[in-house]
Amino acid sequence: MAPVQVAGAPRRGKTPQWTPESVITEIQHFVEAHGEVPRLADLNPGQAKITGQVWRIDRYRAGCPVCGSAYPSANAARRCFDGSLELAIRAAGFEPAKRGPRRRTEVDLSERATARLEHDARVAVDAALARAADAETRAERLAVQLERARTRAAAAPKVKTKIVRERVTDAAALARVTRAREAAEARAVALKSELAEAKMDAAEARRTAAKLASRLERAEATITDARAQKRGVGAELAEAQAAAERAEARAEDAEQRAAQAAATTVRVERVVEAPPEQVVIDEALARAAAAEDAAARAEARAARAEREYAEVAVAATGASRKLTSAELDELRSDGPAGPALLADALKALGVARRTDNRFKLEEALAQVAGAAVTWRDRL
Repeated sequence: MAPVQVAGAPRRGKTPQWTPESVITEIQHFVEAHGEVPRLADLNPGQAKITGQVWRIDRYRAGCPVCGSAYPSANAARRCFDGSLELAIRAAGFEPAKRGPRRRTEVDLSERATARLEHDARVAVDAALARAADAETRAERLAVQLERARTRAAAAPKVKTKIVRERVTDAAALARVTRAREAAEARAVALKSELAEAKMDAAEARRTAAKLASRLERAEATITDARAQKRGVGAELAEAQAAAERAEARAEDAEQRAAQAAATTVRVERVVEAPPEQVVIDEALARAAAAEDAAARAEARAARAEREYAEVAVAATGASRKLTSAELDELRSDGPAGPALLADALKALGVARRTDNRFKLEEALAQVAGAAVTWRDRL
């Protein structure tokens, strides 16, 4: 299924037969219409949906506003240029854009977009948006107070010097009004400063929310890809094992027929030659070994992506991070465990702290964690 159907777009009828010339023409039309070179998310609605740039999907569906033609998909453009979208853009006479969203403000933070995130991601984004809303409310309140202070300063009575024959002025009243005006002006300056800080806090909070949403969505996409690859490798491994079992069964059948033939004939000639089934067995075993290696690599990628996702969630929520199952397995030991082993690890940690050596300190911390986890499992 094409990516446009994955993103929920209606079918456009018969798919055009794309050639390098037609792909180059549509890329030039895209740049002329939108003032920028197309990115992967512009020609792949699925990628635009994952990265939170859903506004690119509508632009892809609408096609070229100049001539009304449809844009090629990312896969169609790649097929015409040796599997590279960058080569297609350079062939059209443009320089490919850098990877990632053009601006952080392009990340979609609407309710529809945040509903696709996991629970921890939604909590982090909601917290950042709440801080932004509080900062904006504070900015509005300070703006109202500043306007009131300006009104009071403008409405303050002006002292007019009363000229009499002796030309005497009320110096005390003049001093009081002067002090009141200076205090109002100082308050106005302070309110301006607080208003600017509040606006900066609101902008920073919104930037943080957009950045966290983008990072969390990329981590979720990496975990999904790793799990899908792991499932595919598992199926290939099962198929290879089944082929190996079938080859072994054929080899046993051949050996049984050879034994029966040896029992019925008078003269037996022994030929040292590998049976044809052995080749099949070796190939099946090689495929099984390759599948196991691929499965191990997929599990490592999934574990790494899971750790990265946990670190991002911890950075967003501020809660203490829990160790993953893979990290706990690394800390477990088959050797002795107990309070004595934990006390020795703590002593080694104290020595490492006094030496101020980072590598020794990390090694001592790993020993303490391993002793604690092993002792807890055996309680």
